[in-house]
Amino acid sequence: MNLKTLTRILQNHLPLLACPRCGEPFTLAGSSVKCSNGHCYDLAAKGYVNLAPQHDQSREKYDAALFESRSIVLESGFYAPVLDTVAGMLAERFGDRPFALADAGCGEGYYARSLAVRFPAASVIGLDLSRDGILAAARKPGDVLWLVADLKQPPLAPEKLDVVLDVLTPASYDAFQRILKADGELIKVIPDADYLKEIRQAFQPHLRQEGYSNSQVLEHLSRHAAILDQQEVRQTLPLNAEQSRAFLQMTPMGFSVPDEVRQAAELEQITLHLQVIRCRLNGAEA
Repeated sequence: MNLKTLTRILQNHLPLLACPRCGEPFTLAGSSVKCSNGHCYDLAAKGYVNLAPQHDQSREKYDAALFESRSIVLESGFYAPVLDTVAGMLAERFGDRPFALADAGCGEGYYARSLAVRFPAASVIGLDLSRDGILAAARKPGDVLWLVADLKQPPLAPEKLDVVLDVLTPASYDAFQRILKADGELIKVIPDADYLKEIRQAFQPHLRQEGYSNSQVLEHLSRHAAILDQQEVRQTLPLNAEQSRAFLQMTPMGFSVPDEVRQAAELEQITLHLQVIRCRLNGAEA
């Protein structure tokens, strides 16, 4: 995305934004956005706005290599059923009517970019604290506003969003509640018991636990939201050598695994087992 395209998209999305330092609205001032208190953020020539410039990107474990691997996996269609499920929930509620959606923890932008294509009347914002992820997202065409931002303090105006999408990312329910309209909803995607079980097996005994349960995540969610719809996505698919390497590289499960273990691992198949949950937050702080 070039600067001209970013400026056009930013103008359309500006009412949805708020200064991350003081919460005041932004105005577009040349190649920057500025609030009434003088806090100013430049538009990046590569197609995004960094609204968390204080974040030390050198300490990010979610780096360019991880997002490159994730792009290989996503563009191969492995997560298309998740996208289809999310899109189905949105279509059921909005049809072809306009709505505003923020993809919190968007990474390389697969879901935000795909949903912007499927719902051209929607205003879609992708947020991630990793600049490498946002850079990867902004390289590809799409009518999405890409922001480097802290998900615990998203630079979004209060009660402006219809939907927050949270895919495999820790949620900040109090922050999401603040930016959602009174009838706004959260669509949250979480792992289920067999999610990437082949990777978990390959990386034992370097992981803290042998199995996985989402019971604590669901219990935490149920304290802060009323679940309106919950759909399971489950499939086991074969992998070629490139896809195996990409899956092993892209997952945070590998952060604590020695490089030699990860490089020696080979996967013949992968299991995707997730829950897609549409809910309405109840206002309780997380």
